[in-house]
Amino acid sequence: MIAIRFEEREKIGLQYALDTLHGCSPFGIEKIRRLRFYSPEERAELETELYNVEQSAKAADELKNVYDKICLLLCQMKEIRGTLRRIQAMECPDHVELFELKNYLQRMETLIPLLQQMDEVCHLRDLTFHDPAAALAVLDPERTRSRGFYIPDSASPRLREIRQQKKQVEEELYHAETDARKDELRTKRTRICAEEDSEEMKIRQSMGSQLAPMVGDLLADTDAVGRLDFLIQKARFAVRYGGVRPEITDGHLELVDMVNPELCDLLQERGRSFVPVTISLDRGATVITGANMGGKSVAMKTVALNVLLLQAGFLVCAKEARMPLFHSVKMLFDDLQSIQSGLSGFGSEIVQFQKALDEVEDGFALFLLDEFARGTNPDEGAVIVQAVTRYLNGVDAISLLTTHYDKVAENANAHYQIIGLRDVDPEAIRRELAVTGDDGIQVIARHMNYGLYRVEGKSDCPRDALNICRMLSLKPEILAQIEQAY
Repeated sequence: MIAIRFEEREKIGLQYALDTLHGCSPFGIEKIRRLRFYSPEERAELETELYNVEQSAKAADELKNVYDKICLLLCQMKEIRGTLRRIQAMECPDHVELFELKNYLQRMETLIPLLQQMDEVCHLRDLTFHDPAAALAVLDPERTRSRGFYIPDSASPRLREIRQQKKQVEEELYHAETDARKDELRTKRTRICAEEDSEEMKIRQSMGSQLAPMVGDLLADTDAVGRLDFLIQKARFAVRYGGVRPEITDGHLELVDMVNPELCDLLQERGRSFVPVTISLDRGATVITGANMGGKSVAMKTVALNVLLLQAGFLVCAKEARMPLFHSVKMLFDDLQSIQSGLSGFGSEIVQFQKALDEVEDGFALFLLDEFARGTNPDEGAVIVQAVTRYLNGVDAISLLTTHYDKVAENANAHYQIIGLRDVDPEAIRRELAVTGDDGIQVIARHMNYGLYRVEGKSDCPRDALNICRMLSLKPEILAQIEQAY
């Protein structure tokens, strides 16, 4: 079972993606807040959800007005599941509960034709509502179609009699001339009102009894409303970020031109664009190498994000996708390690790694290690990561590691490198800096290529640090010593 902490959601951009959704009904908002991930055993159910999202996204322009009307109705719905469960337990509902339930059912009555319009275009699967007419007949027996809730005189002969008595007493009270007579009539009215309340309670109890057999269907409809709400939000998300329905595989993972919505929006605000990333992963360990500012972690987190989007029933943010379903997704990021254990940074890394590995070895998993063993000295760290990489080649998992240590990639099944500054002329950057006077880091970032390329054969980590030193005009005496050492 996939379980992702809030901090992990934030780190990879999943929480940002969820925050861009605008659930309308309490049922849809809950589905977004309590996001569930489909397991490999629920593949058929997931395929149905993906089909519905894909069809709804394709029809987003054509059905814009229908979606807007549906969302408006959903925004007007109240949380009525507590009322339904009380009715199911044969508790007497009060006036407010019956008022809110009646309003919900009236909106359901309006929603059903809109869903039918949507279904005519999208041909949705496994998303239907029960007819609310029978429940509405209980709450509106005279079919007034009013928005309010009122128990009519016709609800029982005794109620009609009591209300007639109350009306007569109120007329007498209006014409009474002495204080004594008024006090007598007020006392009588109080007694009649108590009888009216008692009779109305019996009628509300009777309404609850009539509604009780329908509660199962009504609760199922609240779940379907939540699914419809979430479905429209997923479709709009897919349109906004270019979602695609993946081909589900038995183990191979391939994402072509995948993007990270949070970074896309952030870079767009700065007048830049996200460089799409393409990667192909199989069981065993794959290593991504590159300069520290080169985007290794971004590539890894974008893989994690899209895997989790898929297993939550979203279209993934890529041009093409072939992906398996995982029993677990484990992430070890430097800034997510616990520092409360009293261990050193490296000790905490090892503890977290052991815990994660236990779960990874319990079923097919995606295992992500970002700059593992950075908490110890480089010589020891390189040896440790090499050993971990060799071990992960034999685990039933897709493992993805980022590292700046040399020789690690030689132990992996596959090796990717960030393109980085490979194709950039350092002298051209220096000239640009001299002419514009812009901040050096920003200039380099503009020219940095965050795309990946697959490395064939042996290759050490790229030496972008040396190029950066040259571009930023490090003192010649220091630069000469660095170049000599290289």
